[in-house]
Amino acid sequence: MNDLMGCGDGSVLYIQSKCYIMKESKLFLSVSGLTVTVFNIILLWVLSCPSVAAQTVYLDTLVEIRGCEVYISAQRKVMEDKDHSIPVLMAIHGNGREALNYFPWGEKSIPFYVYQRDIAVDNGYLFIVASIGQETWGTDRGLELLKDVYKYIHETYKADKKWTLWGTSAGGLHMWRLIRLYPERIAKAIGTFPVYDLASAFEKRKSERFVWQDSAEFADINPSSFPNQLTSVPILIFHGRDDKAVSHRSHSLRLLNEVNELGGQVELVIVDGGHSTSNWAIYQKDKIIDFLGHSQQK
Repeated sequence: MNDLMGCGDGSVLYIQSKCYIMKESKLFLSVSGLTVTVFNIILLWVLSCPSVAAQTVYLDTLVEIRGCEVYISAQRKVMEDKDHSIPVLMAIHGNGREALNYFPWGEKSIPFYVYQRDIAVDNGYLFIVASIGQETWGTDRGLELLKDVYKYIHETYKADKKWTLWGTSAGGLHMWRLIRLYPERIAKAIGTFPVYDLASAFEKRKSERFVWQDSAEFADINPSSFPNQLTSVPILIFHGRDDKAVSHRSHSLRLLNEVNELGGQVELVIVDGGHSTSNWAIYQKDKIIDFLGHSQQK
């Protein structure tokens, strides 16, 4: 049964023959000095359905940090396991995207991004993504938000110290910055057509509305200027050979050559197609699952 039906104090949501209730509430949390506004908390609970009560369910939560939505998801059994810390995968979205694009059952859901959430959650990870708007283009403001997300997760959940990052398009910029600045917090990284040379991307996108107005503003944070600091973690990248927005030659292939020449661990998979949420060739599920694995450094 896959219908959405009314329920007295919320809405009953049927997903894959499972029976859930969705509620909304408003509350405020202050965690070790970090004030977090939690709003429209989305939790999916199993109702009194004996046939499904023992099945795996997801727990999905939406919180607000620094005025930005942060979507958190995991299997219920993973969240309730008090004996082990939880491996974490944080996605970093591209330009024009947001956290709720990754939520499977909402109006803003985009299957291309939901896939990242599904593969992480189904393989035992706590999945996180923050809406950072134009700050996804590697800005200091965006970096500070992601640092607060890291702090919030560790003060709220029993999570692994080292996270896996999954950067898409412009989201690759923060992925590279985090690896550079906080290698002790990063276990591995996945990129889907990620930006590596910000100067090249800037030339394609510069306008009076773009977050960067002068290439001198980002000279020190352009990932292509610090390939030696991207050698600390395994990196798996998927990129379309027909990508016109973020050329695989100017970005992923260049990163592969420059980082691996310095002793890095980059694997690049070039596939058909271009820079599009309809390019499902980008995802090679078996390779991604093998890369994620289950053993995480604490």
